[in-house]
Amino acid sequence: MKISERLKSLRLESGKTQKEVAQELDILTEAYRRWENGRSNPKKDSLEKLAKVFNVSVSYLLGETNIRSSNRIYNIMEQLSEPRQENTINYAESQLEQQKEDNKIIHLKNSLVPYEIATEQALSAGLGEGYTDNIETTTVYWDKNIDYDIGIPIKGDSMEPDYQSGQIALIKYQSCSDYDGQVCAVDNISVGNAFIKCVTCQEDGILLESLNVELNQYGERKFPDKKISWEDNPRIIGKVVAAFTPIEFNNIF
Repeated sequence: MKISERLKSLRLESGKTQKEVAQELDILTEAYRRWENGRSNPKKDSLEKLAKVFNVSVSYLLGETNIRSSNRIYNIMEQLSEPRQENTINYAESQLEQQKEDNKIIHLKNSLVPYEIATEQALSAGLGEGYTDNIETTTVYWDKNIDYDIGIPIKGDSMEPDYQSGQIALIKYQSCSDYDGQVCAVDNISVGNAFIKCVTCQEDGILLESLNVELNQYGERKFPDKKISWEDNPRIIGKVVAAFTPIEFNNIF
């Protein structure tokens, strides 16, 4: 409730006129009338005087609480036995903590950014020529706002530690890499596979390199470099501008 509405409600409840309230505050009637009409707001010292006139707290006047006065709480506490006072304090503290958590959740919910990502079915279908228009998508959420064109789920651990399996790679469309070794999404149209790799364009094709240099039991790289010939019609979908683990609503709400 707005302060103007509070003032009018309290004044009418008290049976006083605007002129009588103004006299108690030692101000002009027009000044008080402007507060009730919402054309101006009382300053701190005036708020304290108004609180005394209407026997309420400043927080109540400002609409921050519906409890008119803290005196009500004190009066109740004084009438309770010591064990019940302790129980009341413990309950009030738990309610305060719950309120803080609720406020955090509300803030987080309001700050989440939706991202459209290709479903796994669309990804496994090849992301071919109809990639930008006809793929199936779903929406996931993150708490950062990144300029992107499409999100692709990451499968496998060949790009660890920078890109984890299960994360979403955000792609910005462009048909070539900005520099050798840039992390891009590449579509191998001939076999219907899409890759997220470090890309280098060469005369005879596209070289795809993994960030994960882990070796197998034979001392060989688990994720060796891969080259796609230009004859296989590879296509750079775009550069990877970010990767994230989606925030699940069920985990926070």
